[in-house]
Amino acid sequence: MIMNKLKEYLEQDIWNPKYLFHGSPYEIDNLEPRKSNDSENKENEDYAIFLTSWFINATAYAFRNKLKEINEYYDFSMNNNGELPAMNFQVENLPDDLYGYVYVFDKTIDMIKDNYEYMTQYRCYHELRPIDVVKVYYKDFADYFSREISQKRK
Repeated sequence: MIMNKLKEYLEQDIWNPKYLFHGSPYEIDNLEPRKSNDSENKENEDYAIFLTSWFINATAYAFRNKLKEINEYYDFSMNNNGELPAMNFQVENLPDDLYGYVYVFDKTIDMIKDNYEYMTQYRCYHELRPIDVVKVYYKDFADYFSREISQKRK
């Protein structure tokens, strides 16, 4: 049953989703709106829960903050349009056992899609309780990302 659900999440139509996802390195019971910061794109600064219709994109977010915590120098570029690689990144340290969590939600009308035709990003402005939580390991999803070993910027 668990693998069937994962297969369903991975294969859903990201442009007409049944589920939305949120990736995090942390175990969370409920998600609450938080202030986001994005120095590259001010439109991404909001007091919300950011969600995606693309499971692979959520896995990238499940790994990103943990990688920031263990690397002095890092650089990340996330892809929210359904095209691979889902994340381009540069880090020196990448643990063999890196893992995170993808939180799964039934898509409801109060989850608002960003106003770009080919974007998988949604926002929700109230607390959410996931219907499922998937523990994901980087090694199982590495082919969806592009990594360079670097010490360019922090």
